[in-house]
Amino acid sequence: MPADTLYEDDIVSWSERQAQGIRELARTRPELSNLLDWENIAEEIETLGRSEWKAVASKLRVALEHILKAYCDPDALSCRVWEGETNRALAEAREDYRPSMRQHLDIDAIWQGAFRFAADTLRIYGVRIPPGIPTKSPFELDQLLDAAFDHRSGLETLLGKSSSSH
Repeated sequence: MPADTLYEDDIVSWSERQAQGIRELARTRPELSNLLDWENIAEEIETLGRSEWKAVASKLRVALEHILKAYCDPDALSCRVWEGETNRALAEAREDYRPSMRQHLDIDAIWQGAFRFAADTLRIYGVRIPPGIPTKSPFELDQLLDAAFDHRSGLETLLGKSSSSH
């Protein structure tokens, strides 16, 4: 795939390839090292790709956080807002996701971040996350990226996982 097309279609793969190319050029053309800071240029390009997959991870974390809060506090006035924010975050994650991101997206780490943020928010209102919520993600990446998955199906998954662990 041409580099310009790859840039448009998959910035993560593009940035990894460009950084690799710059490092190879630095090895083969050391005389240019006085002109260009090869390693920092490569690192900046890799950072561009990293920011893309981290944004997807953040959107997935937000979605899971809202699902978890709604599960723990189903009578909260915010439940409808959480549902809308979950579905919006999932839609944005799906739109921005590229297959090359898969290797970087640790669903258990994303779940643990969602768990921490939900626990911190709920604690303010005197609500605790009940025992029985899995410490490893009850969701798979493909499940979250499936267009059929939404806030309600996330709640159904949690209801099934937490009741089976009691």
